[in-house]
Amino acid sequence: MSQHLHILHLEDDPQDAELVEAALAAEGYGCDVRVVATRAEFLAALEDECCDLILADFALPGFDGMSALAIARQLRPEVPFIFVSGQLGEEAAIESLRNGATDYVLKNRLTRLAPAVKRALSEAKERAELQKAEEALRESEINRLQLEVELRYAAEIQADLLPRVIPAIPGFEVAGRCLPAKQVGGDFFDWQEVCPGVWGFTLGDVMGKGMAAAMLMATVRAALRAVAHNRPQDAVGRAEEAILPDLENSESFVTLFYGQLYAAARRLTFVDCGHGYAFVLRAGGVVENLAPRGVPLGVPDLEGYQEGAISLNPGDTLVLYSDGLIDARPELALDNQAFARQLSRATGAADMVDRLIALPGVEGALPDDMTVLVVHCTG
Repeated sequence: MSQHLHILHLEDDPQDAELVEAALAAEGYGCDVRVVATRAEFLAALEDECCDLILADFALPGFDGMSALAIARQLRPEVPFIFVSGQLGEEAAIESLRNGATDYVLKNRLTRLAPAVKRALSEAKERAELQKAEEALRESEINRLQLEVELRYAAEIQADLLPRVIPAIPGFEVAGRCLPAKQVGGDFFDWQEVCPGVWGFTLGDVMGKGMAAAMLMATVRAALRAVAHNRPQDAVGRAEEAILPDLENSESFVTLFYGQLYAAARRLTFVDCGHGYAFVLRAGGVVENLAPRGVPLGVPDLEGYQEGAISLNPGDTLVLYSDGLIDARPELALDNQAFARQLSRATGAADMVDRLIALPGVEGALPDDMTVLVVHCTG
């Protein structure tokens, strides 16, 4: 055993103090011992310096060990306290242990001192480790609760960013829904009237899930809204330019479908930025895939984004969705044809969204964010 201890020893007999130090040294304990004999000295020692162990005689002139124990438990509750006394009756010994003493050793049996010290130090170490673990657990629980509150607020903010009012577009019905896999997510849909009679529609999917994806989602949405007065390929290009530093710093990318609907002409011009989950269901049941398709935002592309255009006739439906709709149940092999069959007897845009969201039949947590946006031409 080789352990160096800082000991506070309450003892009025210098010879007894030397015997105690010698007994510990014989068992391998190196000691720095501060010997005090009065209440004032004891208090000063506790306040001035830290110690590993407190030893105390039970009876001293003008001061007693039980009073010293009470003071030590108040000022240094983590430090082991052992009585080393010439005599200590059974009743007094039990009372001392009940009041917080770690152990007691009689002066005529100092061979017990080293084992008592070893046990006291071991117990003190265990208590310190337990207290540290409990504090870490409490801190972790506090952090968890704070995170839950922050996520709840973030979810409310993100929900507020999604459009709430169904646009009144002559000849069209519109509906959309976003179900995040976590409290917040990276999917989003949006619509806005970019100028009289022209409506912009967006469905995006930021790589990843959770808070980081949600923050990027809000950035992408804001950037695209700011440049929506431009034609689709220019709007997407300018939005990418604005958010590119954020995408590079986060090592992320965004798949995006952005289209502008000229309601009177029933014509949609669009840009598909690596999204691909979009089709038109014609009134007669034919599924028409949309082209061209470019790369996601944040992925270098020398050719730039190319526009596509389609006409929407009465009964036609533009369907946009995120990959979460497929990832929810990959064994079902859901695709555009399966989605089109699901919509064959739908009664309107809102019913179409409900049918598509319900198609995977997911129970419990979603594996990925799931989003659907429908634009249905009524006439």
